[in-house]
Amino acid sequence: MKILINGASGFVGRHVTAALRTAGHTVIRGIRKPSQTEDIAVDYCKDTTAEAWLPKLAGIDVVINAVGVLRDSANQPMNLLLEQTPLALFSACKEASVKRIVQVSALGIDSGIETPYFQTRRAPEAFLNALPEDMRFLILRPSVIYGEDGASAKLFRLLAGLPLHTLAAGGKQRLQPVHIDDICEAIIRWLADPDPQSQTVTCVGQEATDMRGMLDSYRQQLGHPNALHISIPGLLVGLTARIGDFISASPFCSDTLKMLNAGNTGDSGGFTQLLGRPPRSYRTFISED
Repeated sequence: MKILINGASGFVGRHVTAALRTAGHTVIRGIRKPSQTEDIAVDYCKDTTAEAWLPKLAGIDVVINAVGVLRDSANQPMNLLLEQTPLALFSACKEASVKRIVQVSALGIDSGIETPYFQTRRAPEAFLNALPEDMRFLILRPSVIYGEDGASAKLFRLLAGLPLHTLAAGGKQRLQPVHIDDICEAIIRWLADPDPQSQTVTCVGQEATDMRGMLDSYRQQLGHPNALHISIPGLLVGLTARIGDFISASPFCSDTLKMLNAGNTGDSGGFTQLLGRPPRSYRTFISED
């Protein structure tokens, strides 16, 4: 298949691109600054109409949208990157008769939490669910994604390696980390199906944990002895998040704290069915890699 993947230079996009090429697909990377022969220039801040996307979809069988941003900013406006431009892209896919679309969304957008990150992801999902039956879509809603080269994974490994773990509110925030390799395999298996079902899949690891449990496990896999734990009071954590509201480069702010405290877990049944096996557990991410 000839596949256009937008966000190909990001963490998820890089891994999906490599996996698809290994599987024998022709992958066209949609990025701001093309650097390879099969790259095309796309700009989610400017390509906000279906007309802008139609020439880019010539000959394309599958479109994968892996563009994501956690914080809103002038350079990366969330309403464009996560909502308006994906809607324009999917409208163009419908007009150009692109038969398959993969949308990398986020776990928790239907939880009732009203943050811009969740709010702007709802309209593209609704659009895909209203497509004609002959167009098939796969919406992936991942929990925290682990990959050796991922920014969050690097941070968590760094924290796990410290002999003292300072944990926000005791580190009781629930999450269910999923490995990037499982995300890639799920996409490949869905594309290999000659008659796939349109579906929304909760992409989570084999078991849930909390922040403290995840860091303790990562530390054990790194071969270190048990760490000491210090709980940071919730009031201080909230104050730190408020400070982060004024620092656009910081991944930690009031909205991310709200989403973190709400938890990020789900039923792995649909993901297991898509993979044809249980997903990997966070307990093996580092040791197996």
